[in-house]
Amino acid sequence: MANSTVFSPISKLSLLAAAVMATNAFVSISAQAHGYVVAPESRSYACKTGKNANCGAVQWEPQSVEGPSGFPESGPADGKLASAGNGAFSPLDEQSPSRWAKTDIKSGWNKFSWQFTANHVTRNWRYYLTRQDWNPNQALSRASFDLAPFCVVDGGMEQPPKLVTHDCYVPEGRSGYQVILAVWEVGDTTNSFYNAIDVNLGSGPIVPSEWQDVGDINPSLDLKAGDKVMTRVFDANGEQAAKQTVITISDATQGDKQNWPFLLASAINAQQSQLKAGQKNASGVIEPVYGKNDIFTAKNSGIERVEVGFDLAPAPGNSLEVTSLADDYQIIDGAAKVSFDVTSNAEMLVSAYLFSHDGTAAGFVSQTVNNTSASLVLDVVEPKAGHYHLQVKAEPKQGDVIQQNFDLFLKDQAPAPEADFVFPAGVKGYVAGTTVLQPKNGKVYQCKPFPYSGYCVQWSASATGFEPGVGASWAMAWTEL
Repeated sequence: MANSTVFSPISKLSLLAAAVMATNAFVSISAQAHGYVVAPESRSYACKTGKNANCGAVQWEPQSVEGPSGFPESGPADGKLASAGNGAFSPLDEQSPSRWAKTDIKSGWNKFSWQFTANHVTRNWRYYLTRQDWNPNQALSRASFDLAPFCVVDGGMEQPPKLVTHDCYVPEGRSGYQVILAVWEVGDTTNSFYNAIDVNLGSGPIVPSEWQDVGDINPSLDLKAGDKVMTRVFDANGEQAAKQTVITISDATQGDKQNWPFLLASAINAQQSQLKAGQKNASGVIEPVYGKNDIFTAKNSGIERVEVGFDLAPAPGNSLEVTSLADDYQIIDGAAKVSFDVTSNAEMLVSAYLFSHDGTAAGFVSQTVNNTSASLVLDVVEPKAGHYHLQVKAEPKQGDVIQQNFDLFLKDQAPAPEADFVFPAGVKGYVAGTTVLQPKNGKVYQCKPFPYSGYCVQWSASATGFEPGVGASWAMAWTEL
């Protein structure tokens, strides 16, 4: 068993678990880290127990917050002390006065308990306390802490038991929200384990609170206008509907997952006499905060637990309109294109799939359309005359996929009928019944009878209004054959 060494201020090592059995002497110790502070609960362990929310992977691996040894001279970089510089655990580096659950402690003697899942040979344990003037809105850095540890325990380069408690004297001169950085420096690797412990630090004996924690308001999801969030209060007889608190979200700002817990906690405090919601400050006062809030009840209320439920308003319906889709399309010179327009009321990926009558894939096109209209043109693969099936699928960012189905036909290009002229040859001699081939589209047009036939000759390179098939007023003079 490791020898304990007393440093100034006085520290002593007390063992709360039996020594490791001899049969475990040959158990290999994984290089993937293994220990965390369970009392007072470290930031990572409170993620495991659910007191802290939105922690990421550390909620499953509180024992693995491991980084380079050498703090404060070296070790994890400033801003990454709580995660030990491990990117997988970076949510631990988030910092605000209300981000993390806190444990009430007093200055003077306090017990700090470690749970080990792989009890490495140990050099020492060290405990550092934030300065009274530290900024709780900034990520933890060396400037946040008094860099002289207030407690050091010698590990004697031996394996400790799986559960160890240190009696350490927390110095006076601090109050309110403070962070203790507990460092376990192992002796068989070059790494140490770093545990941030969030505390409300006071002085004198801890007075038991008349309020007990019976629930949590976790910032679990963003809400939208029309959504409702409510408490569900239970005692020994079941749910007590009369003690429910409900708020309705009016806009996206209220629905932000960091904001609505504050609004719900405020409503609970305003409406309920036997419940309070928020976080305890250093004076023991429960006040609503942004982010995670706890729900407390008076100890004689009979309330056993409080849950939070949601009544989510239906999402606005997404819509897609397909227009300008013809019944048939021409195969011209061995090629065919299927064109159409789409209009959406939200951002969505629109994809069109063309299949031949026997189900063979015959073309594809896709485009993102965001609350607007767009034209899509699909090139047909090896077009053949006959029936085809068009499937248009829209995938919105939110909501269900929209699918619409259409039938169309491809037709071989019909031979152009005989024409008297290739337009504009002989234009001044056109009369009623004259036929012309329009080389711009390959179609044949016939000059209409009197009195419209007079328009057929009204053409020049600078006046093309009556040009067959393409002029702005061509239909007044011509009939397409």
